[in-house]
Amino acid sequence: MVTKRQCAFCAAEIEPGRGLMFVKRDGSVFYFCSGTCRKHQMTYHRVGHRLKWTRAHALRKLATQTTHRAGASAAPAAAVVTVGSPAEPTPPEPKGTAATAPDPPASPPPEKATEPEKAEKPKKPRAPRAPRKSPSETPAKKTAE
Repeated sequence: MVTKRQCAFCAAEIEPGRGLMFVKRDGSVFYFCSGTCRKHQMTYHRVGHRLKWTRAHALRKLATQTTHRAGASAAPAAAVVTVGSPAEPTPPEPKGTAATAPDPPASPPPEKATEPEKAEKPKKPRAPRAPRKSPSETPAKKTAE
């Protein structure tokens, strides 16, 4: 069975027969999909999920978005008690079966406050440049003999 490896820097899948295997002196093994990923991690000491072009960044961004959404909807609901019924809280529904409410429509971005227009300062005229000398007019360089 051929195993697919994952790049230690960008989290891209490495097909069998491709990529680089980097073994450190302490015995830790890193698999890289390209020399660019190896150089960014080993030479520049960068972290893959902080660079937008990596798959690790996209995966981390997706994970944080889902945890923020799940954290907001996972707040426990207050138990509703009606008159004449026993005061027992309703059992929580399993996470996979609850119907999720659609996201509310996005509100338009707030309009930027207009700043009062600043009076433009008059620009100073630039001094004209001296004309360039042609190579024949420049003094000849002395060569070492």
